[in-house]
Amino acid sequence: MTKKAEVLSEAIENQYLTESLHTSVSKHMLDEHFTLVAANARYYEMFGYEQEEYERLFQNRPDLYYAQDPAEWNELKQVVIHTVVQQKKRYTYIGRMRHRSGRKIWIRLVGTLIDEYVDGFQLAYSVMMDITDMMQDRIEKDIMQSNFPGLIAKYKITGKGYELIEGNQRFQDMFGNELVFPRDQLGNNGLEAAYEQHAVLYQGKSCSFTISPQDTTGSIRYLNVNAECIDWIGEEPIYLFLYNDVTNLINQRMQLEEYNRAMHKLAYTDEVTAGYNRRRFEQIAEDAIASFPAGTFVLVWMNLQKFKLINETEGVEAGDNTLKYIYQQIVNNLKQDEYAARLFSDNFIILLKEESNARIEGRLQEIAASINAFNTHREYKYYLTFTAGVYHIYDTALSITSMEDRAHTARKSGQSYSSGLCFCNFYTNEIQKKLQQEKDIENTMRESLQRQEFEVYLQPKYSLRDKQIYGAEALIRWHHPVLGFLSPMEFIPLFEKNGFIVNLDLFVFEQVCRLLKQWKAAHKRLFPISVNMSRVHLMKPDFLDDYIAIINRYQIPASLLEIELTETMVFENPKAFHSIIQKIHEAGFTCSMDDFGSGYSSLNMLKDLELDTVKLDGAFFSSRGMDNPKENIVVKSMLDLTKKLDMATVAEGIETDKQMDFLRLTSCDLVQGYVISKPVPVREFEMLVSSQKI
Repeated sequence: MTKKAEVLSEAIENQYLTESLHTSVSKHMLDEHFTLVAANARYYEMFGYEQEEYERLFQNRPDLYYAQDPAEWNELKQVVIHTVVQQKKRYTYIGRMRHRSGRKIWIRLVGTLIDEYVDGFQLAYSVMMDITDMMQDRIEKDIMQSNFPGLIAKYKITGKGYELIEGNQRFQDMFGNELVFPRDQLGNNGLEAAYEQHAVLYQGKSCSFTISPQDTTGSIRYLNVNAECIDWIGEEPIYLFLYNDVTNLINQRMQLEEYNRAMHKLAYTDEVTAGYNRRRFEQIAEDAIASFPAGTFVLVWMNLQKFKLINETEGVEAGDNTLKYIYQQIVNNLKQDEYAARLFSDNFIILLKEESNARIEGRLQEIAASINAFNTHREYKYYLTFTAGVYHIYDTALSITSMEDRAHTARKSGQSYSSGLCFCNFYTNEIQKKLQQEKDIENTMRESLQRQEFEVYLQPKYSLRDKQIYGAEALIRWHHPVLGFLSPMEFIPLFEKNGFIVNLDLFVFEQVCRLLKQWKAAHKRLFPISVNMSRVHLMKPDFLDDYIAIINRYQIPASLLEIELTETMVFENPKAFHSIIQKIHEAGFTCSMDDFGSGYSSLNMLKDLELDTVKLDGAFFSSRGMDNPKENIVVKSMLDLTKKLDMATVAEGIETDKQMDFLRLTSCDLVQGYVISKPVPVREFEMLVSSQKI
């Protein structure tokens, strides 16, 4: 066949397909526009356009035709793409297309891919049929079925009420065959809505309502009723009632409402006191504060002292009853627009509508006295005492949590404003300045660490036997860019609270390892250096991993590093402390107890701990001239005991020559204190070692 004959044959085929069928037939390129190549007249008629108008408006691009309906275009496009990807020859699509009039018609489209290509794009025939009438019938049927779950009845609406004409079997199974429902009796049996709608129905109007009658078993059923007037007998309308049984839905809704009430109670009620919890208090307090001028209220953070003793001696139930009693007494002493809640444990928060400090103190003493009224007729008195922090709410823009924090900070300030059963502290400008400084420190601590504005100082440890420096303790100083030179007491407690102490401890440890490596490379004498480890580290089971990684990186023997732990760690958890020491030794480090004797230490605990070194706190050497015989006996006995336990000893805080002279006559190994040297920068320490001028 010649090329010309082939083209002619295709043209004849195209004409036959597009003109011989009374349906829409079109030919498209499978490009991104689904470009129209050819179509019969029915294609344009189906959508209400003349061919010329269609081509002018849409440039034979179905994607432009669908511009107002992108979702439908994407749906059709995905069907075609899926067909091509799956290498299928035919696809079917049912969807909606917009008629020229603006209404949408339903179409059924059958596409067939053919082995023809234009500009590299495959061609396909599309046959479309208008199925709008069929789809509307189906939709209406579906709607009818969805509104008609199976119960149907026909009623005559009379002036006196409702007369049942007939009902299907399911209706009769549920409600029996009662035929007459007098209007004046509808209000007592779950048919109140039918009574209310009687006047509307008597006029032949359509309406919907919900009833809750009893079925033949006595169970309450919830039914949505759709009522349509279908006929009249004289002046009385005949109605078809379609019933939708929503009993399960209503029951679930009621259960959900009950559940929501329970959840609301759980969410806003304190489980111990049955009063407001913190969340609910904060909501109510915020609303109250916003409703009155600034300065109207104060926020009080109130804490019961030694509550732990009640729990330990009387039991948790007695403790809970105590908290419940305290809360109730607080509430009993409140006035209008005043609120209270238990925050947690033995801490309470109170919003008082008072302004003067004297009046506030008086109110708190009254509350404390009311709480302790149970002692009046008791032979054995047990007084419940409190500390309270008060914040005057002058800045109402502050969040309620910030106000609580300020009241809590005031409570912990220790500057007691009053005596009695409640020790009251007020939030002051000085406290605010301290908080601001802490915030400034927190805002700069990370950048300062990166810029190495923290500097490691070394304080020598002097050997009484060898009469020379034997080692050092690494301490930290901060050259703050704004606040200047800061001692550890100005930032270490804050870092322990916010957790940054972990970063700082690791920084100090790495600086010490770097220093030891430098000394080793310079063939200088290597000293064991002790570094402090905060209790915050111990919250992680793998707390030593970072330390081990650092010494491996710098190739430093672990035996040159001593980990100093404070005695408070031992007191808090002796068993855990024993495990910690074991892990430290397994890693190759030595371990010492810092500040022994400053707080909770006892001789008894030493026998259970595998410590390498015990550092006697400076509290043992309160007599600068060592002229207290009893103190001297205690110190000497302590040193002898630790020696017998095969532990090295370091006397800390030594400041006078007389203290040194005394220690030379004992079994003490090392001395650390200002009598030897204050903590100094590394360069000064190196010069001190070189000169050995003590």
